[in-house]
Amino acid sequence: MPRGKLLLLGCVALSGLLTRHAAAEAAPNRQMSTSYYVFNGGAVLTLFAAAGASELLLDDADLCAGPDSCWFPGDRSVRKNHSLAARRWSQTTVFVTLAAPVFASVGEGVNARFANTELIYGEAVSANILLQTWVKFAFRRPRPYSYQLPPGAARETKDSAVSFYSGHASTAFTAAVAGSYLFAESAPNRGARDTMWGLEMTLASATANLRVRGGMHYYSDVLVGALVGTGLGVAIPVLHGERYRPDAQELGFAAGGLLVGTALSQLLPVGNDSDRATAWDLAPMAFRAGSGLQLSGRF
Repeated sequence: MPRGKLLLLGCVALSGLLTRHAAAEAAPNRQMSTSYYVFNGGAVLTLFAAAGASELLLDDADLCAGPDSCWFPGDRSVRKNHSLAARRWSQTTVFVTLAAPVFASVGEGVNARFANTELIYGEAVSANILLQTWVKFAFRRPRPYSYQLPPGAARETKDSAVSFYSGHASTAFTAAVAGSYLFAESAPNRGARDTMWGLEMTLASATANLRVRGGMHYYSDVLVGALVGTGLGVAIPVLHGERYRPDAQELGFAAGGLLVGTALSQLLPVGNDSDRATAWDLAPMAFRAGSGLQLSGRF
């Protein structure tokens, strides 16, 4: 079985196992012990520091592109995608996905619950960043856009060989699921819970689809990233004692958000840079009776 499928199944199994053992409130509205904040605050800082150090270490390593197996339906068709506008939009949507739960928590008051919530949220996001950094460099899958550039031009940088799995998708879904769980645990009313689930899943799915449209990832990359992010978004709060379970209506808003986000991001007029000239060259040209210049390029 491909390593990507094993990773996917393992994440889903872990999140399901942890969910069954949930027994308490993850972010209570009371101050926890000093050791709790020291341990978990240190965990957040350690995870972020490890992710940064790993990025620097692996970036300096002499790594070449790995195999590019297209095992998922539609993956090969994505190699024609190359849109800078789609990439810029995905940067915006993933930022808003990360920020929305924080601002929603601030709206409920900066108190003990807010501190507990953001600590757990920070752990989920930082764990995701560390994990996806190592997986990307372990697989070294070439990005789809690399097939749209001249031979050798795209693969000179390591960023062109870190396609699997999508860090933007995993980050967006980690933020969406963990943020929605922690917000809904203490949300003042049903409307607020439904809105948070729907909004966050809309933004997360839009982020994933825009990464595909931008030529940065295959469908399989964003699918695995979404599942890993969802698993971490459930597992980290559960490890802290999360007992809240979204009901059918909230899950309906989440599913609707997935569809709306995918549809809206697909309708965005971002274009495809591979349909336009990607390189022009001005060079001298010799004639029988003299010389001149020639302009060459590709539409």
